[in-house]
Amino acid sequence: MKAFLIGISLVIGMSISSGCQSQSQANESDQKSMNTTNEVLAPEVQIIANEQVEKGKRETISAVVTVGDEFVDEADVEFEIKRDEESEKITANSKDKGKYTIDYTFKSDGQYEIIAHTNAEGYHIMPSMQIQVGDSDTDSSPKQDEKSETSEHHHNHEEEH
Repeated sequence: MKAFLIGISLVIGMSISSGCQSQSQANESDQKSMNTTNEVLAPEVQIIANEQVEKGKRETISAVVTVGDEFVDEADVEFEIKRDEESEKITANSKDKGKYTIDYTFKSDGQYEIIAHTNAEGYHIMPSMQIQVGDSDTDSSPKQDEKSETSEHHHNHEEEH
């Protein structure tokens, strides 16, 4: 009877041990396939606008949203137009092929910052650019040469499950 119990214990122990190994190997295989097939690409946003414009003239400002080589047609884009302490936000209209636009008339001469607040694919992207309205000699705000023309700020809003 004792030999029978030892034999059963060995069979059960070997079954459990081999089951753990195959589960471990399966997990490693799943990890490898996830690393190669689930590459996450962050959306990119390019602002398209004239860098020098005239006061009082209507201008079109656009943002093109892509992920890899694909256009994103379901993004939310809001342009923020800033000059000194003043700021105005305008929701962009969706055009074809990932293009979102607004028409805007600049009422005063000076340096403006345009920020395209973009929510796409679980990310919040905030590229910006500078627009000079009128003559740069009439700009009453200080120059910000140290600031790049385009800066981006990314947030991933996807929740981990």
